[in-house]
Amino acid sequence: MPSNEEAAQVAGILLIVLDIITVAGRFYSRWFTKLGFGWDDWTILIALLAGIVPGALTIYGATVSATGPAAASNFNPDYVFTEADILYTKITFSTSVLYFFVASITKFSILLLLHRLFSISNTFKILIYVAGACVISFWLAGTLANVMNCIPLEWTWKNGNADPRYCINYNTFWLITGIFESLIDLFILALPIGIVFTLHLERNKRFGVAGIFLMGGFVLFSGVAKVILSYVPNSREPDFSKGALWTTVHLYTGILCANMPTARPMLNKIAQLTSTMGSKVRLLSSSSQGKRWYSLGSGQQSLPSHNGETSVLPQSTPGDNSRNWNRRDKPKGEAYPMFSLKSWHSTTEPEP
Repeated sequence: MPSNEEAAQVAGILLIVLDIITVAGRFYSRWFTKLGFGWDDWTILIALLAGIVPGALTIYGATVSATGPAAASNFNPDYVFTEADILYTKITFSTSVLYFFVASITKFSILLLLHRLFSISNTFKILIYVAGACVISFWLAGTLANVMNCIPLEWTWKNGNADPRYCINYNTFWLITGIFESLIDLFILALPIGIVFTLHLERNKRFGVAGIFLMGGFVLFSGVAKVILSYVPNSREPDFSKGALWTTVHLYTGILCANMPTARPMLNKIAQLTSTMGSKVRLLSSSSQGKRWYSLGSGQQSLPSHNGETSVLPQSTPGDNSRNWNRRDKPKGEAYPMFSLKSWHSTTEPEP
């Protein structure tokens, strides 16, 4: 079976691809519906671009040191990092700092979207502002604590024991920030519930809204899972190797969830294009059948001429494909279903 780090890399690649598709679809939907771009769109684009960086760094870190994950979670105070281990730890340090930025700006994008869609009362606006303040606090506290994890900073990658003389208890910090983030996610998820349930929606739209809340619930679940799996009791360092998969899933499904409320115009466009393509295929198929029926039919065919008299077409013979009839003289029916018999007669009235 693949290790947690390998599973996290595969999940990260797949989810980043999905995030790119959904963000591109979001911007395309805004463009063809002429709704215009808002701050919620630009912030989720920033989250996507910034989110690609830790994913790329994680993959690069795995190629730098195969023992890096084990070294980063080594709790032996006498263990000395190799040069490869140090480089790997520097990479993971960078990804942990970026994690708080990407997660926070994703939440901020969702709040901006909710403000755009549901700002119908001062109470709701105040709740959004409170949630926004919590997100900013989470980002600043997480970033500063990571940067000042060890003083001097080099002790972050000197050994895996987080020496208490120089470093904070990162295991406790990771647990507290994880709980705080989960509470923020729950708060944001609960914000639109009261408004949505008061709307009179069609059944298919209700299913769409339910899907959005299910995805939001999954993001919340993945955030709780990463905390539980990473936390190591009586330790100063969390076990990132165990929580790597769920940390990756939590980060990138958050971006995916932020795009779901804007996906409906894009899905409608895809359904419209699919329907149009299906109609064209049926048209071509019926046209082919009509031509085959005409060329293989026996006997003589009569068609009305321009002067109102009936003209007779001779029986076609095998291999005789030299006739180039004018479009208006072709038999109407399956070959040209867009023309009705009535409209065909109206175009062939005799000249005065």
